[in-house]
Order: sequence, then C-alpha cells, then structure tokens
Amino acid sequence: MEREPKRGLQRWNFPFTSLEQAKLYLRTADFTMKKSCGIYELKNTQGRVSYKIFPGTEELQVYLKKNRNKRCETMLPVFSEKEYREYPNTRIRRLEQEEIERYLQEKNALR
Repeated sequence: MEREPKRGLQRWNFPFTSLEQAKLYLRTADFTMKKSCGIYELKNTQGRVSYKIFPGTEELQVYLKKNRNKRCETMLPVFSEKEYREYPNTRIRRLEQEEIERYLQEKNALR
C-alpha cells in the first residue's frame, strides 16, 4: 500500500466520511499493525461526523489531544474485529470495484 511521502502515512491513517468506507480499509490497518484495530466515530465542533481507524484507545487519545476541535463521545470503536488473525499469503493491494462489491456482500451475509 502506498505511503504518503511527507509523513509516511497510509490511506487508513486518514479520516473517512462513512463507516462503510472505513471498513474497507480496516483489514489493511490490522495487517499493518499486526493487531485488531478499531474504527472510531469522531465529531468536530461544527457537528461533522467522520470515522478514523486507530490501533487502540491510547492512539485515539493522542490524536484527540492534538486535534482539540474533535471529540469521540464513547471512546469505544464503533466497529472492530474480535481478534487479529494472520492469513497465509496475505498481501495488500488495491481492489477492483467488482472485488469490493463481492467482499461487502459476503461480509453482510455473515451478519
């Protein structure tokens, strides 16, 4: 997965406008961090909602201290996998639209 050249950040480090969009990047974050990460709902002072992936509550708290105009009301992830699992031959790559749609359908069928 490409990194932003200036700070070395990956796409999953940035905020998302929807929970569904953030879910597409959660596995990438899990694999990169080698642990189960969570998606947190954030609100800014104007009430705008965004979703951001953090490895844990400590990283969320550091982010909120640096971004005083944002808050996380519950301080709990709105979505996360129960535990991190390692899969053989895992690789990170950009998915085709067809693959994204199939993945979301399969994920929804499991619930």
